Amino acid sequence: MPAHLPTPAPLDPLPTAKEWLAQALGLGRINANAMALATSDQARRPSVRMVLLKELAAAGYAVFYTNYGSRKAEELNATQHAAGVLYWHELGYQLRFEGVVVRSPAEESDAYFATRPWRSRINAWSSQQSRPLDDPAELDRRVARKIAELGAGNTDSPPPEGIPRPSFWGGYRLWFEAVELWVEGENRFHERLRYERELGANDAHSFEVGSWSRQRLQP
Repeated sequence: MPAHLPTPAPLDPLPTAKEWLAQALGLGRINANAMALATSDQARRPSVRMVLLKELAAAGYAVFYTNYGSRKAEELNATQHAAGVLYWHELGYQLRFEGVVVRSPAEESDAYFATRPWRSRINAWSSQQSRPLDDPAELDRRVARKIAELGAGNTDSPPPEGIPRPSFWGGYRLWFEAVELWVEGENRFHERLRYERELGANDAHSFEVGSWSRQRLQP
């Protein structure tokens, strides 16, 4: 059985959230940083999918990356809001996030893109994410064309000059308006601690943040 929530409740949920994420990554589980990301369209119809949480920033936002033409991106552009959840059954911990979503700075997306395996970078160029696909082999043909365009001799060799980030692919920051820490309890008496704060627009990528309020919730 996991430990209890901290008492007294911390003023800021982020150190605990980062500690839990570090514990989860230390488990050796594949994609322990997988986060269910929920969005909705303008008609309030929800959708959800898994993304990889690439950074949990101390300022209070989660970073993930995707194709800016995908369904999730279209919905984020329409509403600017999303919710995310991570759950680790081995630890009995759950993190819930709610807030405003903005694009990451281009230089931040460039830096992360450069760390990806070269084939993953080529694939980012080759997929029109969420669009219909009549022939799966078409993806392989696009990959081969892009590799040739970038100057590689064959599809087994990385392009000699590197692979730039496509303008239609990059990061998002989910700035937290609410965070919930959840710990599994005996007989379904789970422990819940919800934090809320206000955000004030600062620039295209960041916000001025208010102080956290906190409240324990019934299971």
